[in-house]
Amino acid sequence: MESYTKLATVAIVLVATTLVTRPMTTNCFLICGVTTDALKTCQPAVAKNVDPLPSPTPDCCAALTNVDMPCFCKLKGSSMLSFYDIDPNHAMELPAKCKLPQASFHC
Repeated sequence: MESYTKLATVAIVLVATTLVTRPMTTNCFLICGVTTDALKTCQPAVAKNVDPLPSPTPDCCAALTNVDMPCFCKLKGSSMLSFYDIDPNHAMELPAKCKLPQASFHC
């Protein structure tokens, strides 16, 4: 189990490093089954310190149809989400707001 935790930590660091060093204007990065461009469409609906939050757009909801929720849950506590001004609790609410099958998944 310890080696899995180390591997997951290394993977998160590599993804975070890649996102910081490369512009988020390409579709070449997948994070938990979702492209970085697609994730950008959801950012307004999960932003920190925004009240009231706007509803997720149809593009955002479409982007999340293939999200890997167990993977996404591992990012919930990472600093990567904070770096992009994403409130992890709001992010976990997106599948339910989009009425996706993943909505029943709980971290």
